[in-house]
Amino acid sequence: MQVTISANGKNIKAEISEEQAKILGLVEDKPKTGYESLGTGETYYLVDVDDEITTMKYDSRLDRDCYDVGNYYSDKVIAENNARADRLLRQLRQWQALNDKPISVEDWNNESKKKWFIIYSYSSEEMYAEYYYIMRLPNTIYFATKEKAEEAIKVFEDELLWYFTEYVQRLD
Repeated sequence: MQVTISANGKNIKAEISEEQAKILGLVEDKPKTGYESLGTGETYYLVDVDDEITTMKYDSRLDRDCYDVGNYYSDKVIAENNARADRLLRQLRQWQALNDKPISVEDWNNESKKKWFIIYSYSSEEMYAEYYYIMRLPNTIYFATKEKAEEAIKVFEDELLWYFTEYVQRLD
């Protein structure tokens, strides 16, 4: 790291290590999240189309593209966690489409029609179906009836429990 040192009214440029800069308080030592962009030649992880974690060396535009679309992890555990959580959401969307009625834009505008989803209560340590009328959350799978949401809970119980009780999306 290049720094300028001022002493006795004179300035000089010097090269110091990142560790020396931290010791001098010139660089903030931020906790790692698992999503940091790394430099050329550094190892990062991405989730392949078959949900396998692939180890990559940063060296091209493809790496920047992976980072830009959010499929770039500086930590393998975070890559594995997100692959598993994303797979669960895809499976829930698929199950809802194959086993439940659609929820239309008109339905979302209907203030008397319930849209059911799965939640977890940390105080009672249980999953159950809850509803909204006209509010919609990102990455939430909605069901047309309470019974269908409860059926999905049974089908995906183990993975949902993992998601709600163990899944972490970042290191810090």
